[in-house]
Amino acid sequence: MTPKNLEIEWQFAALDTRPVLRWLQTQPLPGFTVEPEGTQTLDDTYLDTPDWRIHRAGYTCRVRRKNTTAELTLKSMAEASEGIRTRREITAELAEPDADPRTAPGEAGEALRALCGRHPLVPLFRLLTTRQRFRLDDGAGTLAEIALDDTTIPVAGDEPVRIARVEVEVQSEALERTRPFVDALVAACSLGPASTSKFEAALVATGQRPPEPPSFGPETVETTMTAAQVAFAVLRRQFRVFLQNEPGTRLGEDIEALHDMRVATRRLRAAMSTFRPFLSPRTLAFRDEFGLVARALGEVRDLDVQLERMAEWRTAFPPERAHVLDSIETLLLRRRKAARKRMLQVLDSRRYERLCARFGAVLHTGPPKSFAAGRVPALAVAPDLVERRYRKVRKLGDRIRKSSPPEAYHLLRIEAKKLRYALEFVGNGLYGKPALEFSARVTALQDLLGLHQDAYVAIDMLEDLASTAGRRLPPETLMAMGMLAERYRTQAQELRARFPTVYRQLRGTEWKKLLRLMEAQRPQPIAHIPSPPADRP
Repeated sequence: MTPKNLEIEWQFAALDTRPVLRWLQTQPLPGFTVEPEGTQTLDDTYLDTPDWRIHRAGYTCRVRRKNTTAELTLKSMAEASEGIRTRREITAELAEPDADPRTAPGEAGEALRALCGRHPLVPLFRLLTTRQRFRLDDGAGTLAEIALDDTTIPVAGDEPVRIARVEVEVQSEALERTRPFVDALVAACSLGPASTSKFEAALVATGQRPPEPPSFGPETVETTMTAAQVAFAVLRRQFRVFLQNEPGTRLGEDIEALHDMRVATRRLRAAMSTFRPFLSPRTLAFRDEFGLVARALGEVRDLDVQLERMAEWRTAFPPERAHVLDSIETLLLRRRKAARKRMLQVLDSRRYERLCARFGAVLHTGPPKSFAAGRVPALAVAPDLVERRYRKVRKLGDRIRKSSPPEAYHLLRIEAKKLRYALEFVGNGLYGKPALEFSARVTALQDLLGLHQDAYVAIDMLEDLASTAGRRLPPETLMAMGMLAERYRTQAQELRARFPTVYRQLRGTEWKKLLRLMEAQRPQPIAHIPSPPADRP
């Protein structure tokens, strides 16, 4: 959202707004003028989906009735800091008071539809407010709007709850100019910061509480666990992260929510691959289903990464020439919008809904006791899982030369990521500090290879834009794209020069220490331990 969507206001709790009204009417502070702006009667209904996904995205949804129309407002939730709450706010007019808010036009309607998907909106509570409004000015212009709110919260089968609030909504550039007046107001009227928002107060008054994040069972890995129990602990933790980030991914404001959801999807699939011999066919069947979700998320994420680079790209040009990249940004934004539409179609589908419900049920039930392969001790098989990943990394890494094709570096990156995930899955709970120390070496290699891959992805993207949209781009933009591609080629060469030093660390003392520990903790041989099959893509 843009800064114009920010609401910045002091919020104070008051026992009674009448003393505040009298103080304002006396024009109390030299250098400030307070002008009445009239009295409003506000009729607000707050809504959410049955699973509270708007709330889980960090927003509230309000519909304010206005005679023959209504206004939809989506407002972010924020903790107060020194009495000030800074919140994002987007609004849209509804054609009639009883219109479905999901039909709202513009940014607000688009965000609400993305959040709700196929889920309906249901009322949470209603607020009835009498608001007395005042305009605060100083010699340089308007500073803020002061609102004295007397709010009634209807409670079914009981007396309504009443709260009184004093709010000062200030222009961002006038914050410091307004502060002396607010300090005087607080001191004169004995006001204190509101500890809760009206939304939070109404939830308490009506006896409602947002649901806790879902729990599917134990997530902690312990040395006494079987291989299947460790796998399920990992899957539960990653599926929780996956679900927690879905609302933010749907909203699309914070690209980190999408990134975290995508990473959780990757880890889910990696865990199923790593522990394949010890998981039942029913559990493994979910891997391909999550693959469909991963592809939809990945398409948007890749474009987010490219758009993030725009600021970096602009620094490569003098300020007066940075505009040559505007056409590229426009094309990327258009592609991202189309990719987000496809992603939301996946997340809104019944197939996705069934996937989440069925997978959650499997995780909650736990590993089937009838599947004998899963009952082997985790400490007996974990060394083989980690060593197998390590050998694959070494096999590919030993072949890498500075002249190796980008694909060779990319394949090594994929195997390094699998090794890192395997270490994460079994390391913290089974092997502790030695696993973390070696994992840091693997992470350093993966980071370098990731930057290398990002450079070639950027080159491919620039070449694709030139070939598919070159006729619509001005010559100066095409020249700029060529310059950027050369910069990425140079960066890739620099990363290749650093590769031997970083890769060499995988053969160091950390690996040997971890290997000794894993073997020392391996229990006595058991009758039969399934051999891991070949990886699936």
